[in-house]
Amino acid sequence: MEERSLSVRARKKVKAQIEKAERERHAKMFQRRMELARIGATAFRGGKFKESIQSYYGYIDILEKAKEVSKDALQPKDFDPKKETAELLLLTGVYWDLCKMHDLGGKKTYEKLKFYLDRFVTFSRGMPFQHVSAELIRKFLVNGNPRHRREFKDAHLKLGGGKCFLATAVEDYLDPSTLPSLRKFRDEVLLQRHSGRLFVKVYYRIGPTLARGMIRLPEFIQKGFARLVDYGSDSRWIKREIKGVEIKPE
Repeated sequence: MEERSLSVRARKKVKAQIEKAERERHAKMFQRRMELARIGATAFRGGKFKESIQSYYGYIDILEKAKEVSKDALQPKDFDPKKETAELLLLTGVYWDLCKMHDLGGKKTYEKLKFYLDRFVTFSRGMPFQHVSAELIRKFLVNGNPRHRREFKDAHLKLGGGKCFLATAVEDYLDPSTLPSLRKFRDEVLLQRHSGRLFVKVYYRIGPTLARGMIRLPEFIQKGFARLVDYGSDSRWIKREIKGVEIKPE
């Protein structure tokens, strides 16, 4: 009986030691990947893209080891959204920086760009920060002059794109006041009427498909469509319908 008790205590002691060692290992891995993420972000801001990419790759590699998944196989399900929101947000930010850096590489890094854009969308969709991620892409499309504009537009649409799908698809050719005007019209006019709500519901269902088709059309067609949208949003009828509603460019 005494021997059995000693055996139980010994097993518990060994188990406790193993658990302690595992906690320490995870703590070291956490500290190292945070350091690599910091180095990567600093290098990115300083224009040292090669150093930034290597540091970010190191961060992802350690995270994959911590989650015990194979290379490039991280998924949102590998994280606890309540306890690991900060890490999810950091990882999404890393993917975003990698997208922008691989966009600069032209054809040589095109496949990596597509991969990291897919990762960025996958880890943003359904998260509390999805709107922030969509806004990052929108601002990059407007101010960043991406080389692979079509791919970034497609990613923006996958994250919602403000729900004005067709207009968002040609947003970089629109007047700055057009999208806010259309969104006000949707919220203040269409959604207040039964027929308008029905139209919005149908549009949300088919809009993403139409928008993906639009961004694949030649540039001159996109510009022409943008001019039509600008003209429509500035029409007397829409102005009359949203009279009294202040419209400001976002």
